[in-house]
Amino acid sequence: MKIAIFGAGQLAMMMVQADTEKNHEYIVIDPSQSPPASKYAKHIQTEYSDLKTLDEIANNYDVATIDFENVDVSAMREIDKKIPVHPSPSALEICQDRINEKNLFKLLDIKTTLYYEINSLLDLENNVDSKKRYILKTRRFGYDGKNQYRINSNTSLSTNLISSPCILEELVDFNAEVSLIAVRSVNGNTFFYPLVENQHKEGILDMSIYPSNYQELQASAEKIGTKLLDEMKYIGVLVIEFFVDKNNELIANEMAPRVHNSGHWTIEGSNVSQFSAHISAITNTMKSKELRLKPSFMYNIISKHVSEDKILQLSNKLDIHIHDYHKTPRDKRKLGHITCTAKNKDRLEEKIRDFKEII
Repeated sequence: MKIAIFGAGQLAMMMVQADTEKNHEYIVIDPSQSPPASKYAKHIQTEYSDLKTLDEIANNYDVATIDFENVDVSAMREIDKKIPVHPSPSALEICQDRINEKNLFKLLDIKTTLYYEINSLLDLENNVDSKKRYILKTRRFGYDGKNQYRINSNTSLSTNLISSPCILEELVDFNAEVSLIAVRSVNGNTFFYPLVENQHKEGILDMSIYPSNYQELQASAEKIGTKLLDEMKYIGVLVIEFFVDKNNELIANEMAPRVHNSGHWTIEGSNVSQFSAHISAITNTMKSKELRLKPSFMYNIISKHVSEDKILQLSNKLDIHIHDYHKTPRDKRKLGHITCTAKNKDRLEEKIRDFKEII
């Protein structure tokens, strides 16, 4: 099939790379001059809503997908008139807006933290209790800790974030953050990867670890995932991020309607990576097969590349796999990731300790 991917970052790059047998033809659409995926697929450098580009894709490709959620929904609706768009424009519309997302969780009786719609400073003042802690986020476009403002009893409520529509969320007292990767195919075949545990640094994912310490919550997570897949008639990879609260219950935080940073470990840690799973799902070529998994961790390379000396030390001791996104260093920019697998969980924990000592 001929697949168009809107967005040409590292996620699109790894989707194309996952098609090792070259079963499909790819084109990537991105306004950047030389994005990562352009090295592996034909690239149209244009805005996502460019009418000429939309017409070319709709008339010459079989299916369209995305590598980030903030593409123009109206553009995706236009393409969807002629060829399938997975995930659907309606699912994208929900996931692009944190209020829509939280409202869907509420509709489906999925537990969330308390939240409030904020459109003015007065809204903020009326909903903040000085005895509680909150996080204020823009409803759209924030990721990796961007467009967020933490509020406690000593914090000024004056912030330029409220120049845009926002959501105010009561902070959760949690034990861990975990994520679930759900996959559904055009024909309805569905499967889930096991929960992975995520560690963050300065609001950006630092490390993902499988298996998590919360394997007993898998059934609950899959029940939530099934509700969301069904309600949105979702096709492709959907990632749901949760907090594990002090009562060991899942609190839904947000969704990503795409392959996700916390699933990068599946390239080496699974017989089916999240990237190949997504392509198989949207092309209706997903075959039922048992997942074979290895204990794994994934570490994000952020801001600057790891020195050759450290790479050598890590390679000699841990048998690591390095994924380079072909990006120039920049503060808080994801430049690549490192994965490592182990025979069992105990050995994985040893490797994580060794890795952190070196890195």
